[in-house]
Amino acid sequence: MAFQYEYAVVSQIPRSFEEFLMSPDANIQGKKGGKFDYEEACNEREKFVEALRQNGVDVLEMEADERHPECVKVDDTAVIINGTALMCNPYRCHRQGEVNLIRHTLKKELGIKIVELNTENAQVEGSDVLFTGQEIIVGISAHTNEAGAHAVARAFPEYATSIVKLPQPFRSLKDAVGVAGINVLAVGESEAAKQLLKEIGRVASHTYKVITLPEDHAANVLYINHHLLHLSSQMIPKSIGVFENKINYYRSQIHIPELFNAGVPLSKLALFAGPFGRQKNIISTIP
Repeated sequence: MAFQYEYAVVSQIPRSFEEFLMSPDANIQGKKGGKFDYEEACNEREKFVEALRQNGVDVLEMEADERHPECVKVDDTAVIINGTALMCNPYRCHRQGEVNLIRHTLKKELGIKIVELNTENAQVEGSDVLFTGQEIIVGISAHTNEAGAHAVARAFPEYATSIVKLPQPFRSLKDAVGVAGINVLAVGESEAAKQLLKEIGRVASHTYKVITLPEDHAANVLYINHHLLHLSSQMIPKSIGVFENKINYYRSQIHIPELFNAGVPLSKLALFAGPFGRQKNIISTIP
């Protein structure tokens, strides 16, 4: 069943991430040129991991690798659906080492079937691939192109795959829209978010209930094992009431301001897998 997970793969935070945030390559709002509290970020990540365990998820925790400063953002490296993992091609060449580590972990520890991009010029990050439980939506962004979207469609032929263009200022699809329940999408109420939702409605093969949130970043949620994880009330003061009024199933608040301001939203912190079902083939909706 969709969003029923046995395992999560996470990574500890390397000290080199702090150095990376001070470099031009970081290109994020908030912490560039500012102070990053490494210890606090580690505490936030540990509390996130504990929340996963409390929801019945067996967490495979990778040690921090100083060679790969962005390794905590594991969701960028792969897309996992029904026991198959498509290995991605994250933006910036130095991140290929992260992909290799995740590939090895998924294959050796979980026995997941590995699929490679095998497409010239394909660019795709897992953060731009939204699995709704019914279909796959791929956001075309600075980090994901159409060749990458087609690779996603080929890797998961059992689901229809559609493409949307990600409007500014969103950096990835999951920054703008999240799965908040069975056939439920969470999205912000900015003009850019409304534009994206309209495009999703145009290309999607299914219809969804939509929870509209006053703050765009509140849409970055995780729905796992019938439980919704969303940002804390301190981080989304205008949106917390919407979750309280609209969600009638278990939910937990996750407080990660240090990580979030460093370009690590909730969805980037883990890769989820299992249980694995049998696959069927259908035709993608990508033209």
